[in-house]
Amino acid sequence: MERILWKPEMALGIPSVDLAHQALIAQIARLVEQPDTQFELGLPVLVEQLENDFREEERLMEEMDYPGIASHREQHARVLATLHSIAPDDLVAARKAVFLLPLWFQVHLATMDAAFAVALQLAGNPLGLSSAAALLAGPPVPCG
Repeated sequence: MERILWKPEMALGIPSVDLAHQALIAQIARLVEQPDTQFELGLPVLVEQLENDFREEERLMEEMDYPGIASHREQHARVLATLHSIAPDDLVAARKAVFLLPLWFQVHLATMDAAFAVALQLAGNPLGLSSAAALLAGPPVPCG
């Protein structure tokens, strides 16, 4: 798997989202390193965390009446639908899906999430959120 690291410049300035993204990268990195039995146990935990993170992100979008929420939700739903469609005993498909998550995440962060962050700034930051750069200035978290 391509190794991605959390870097402070990946922060969107939405602390709860930035911390969730950082944790997601670390969680994927841990999961792909696991033997099959541990991977099987860890995959539902990852999916549940993604569901929670997506819900939180979408809640913030609702609060500011973000106009791009429908397409953003659609991307989240597609990722979750893919993960939910994997048969429990299909480790090859499950590992492939987890392998592809960081690639999807990088594109999603640079497009959909970045657009949300810009909209938040242009709206005068109606949620009162500040930059998470100081919180995330720690060492990079390896992935894969």
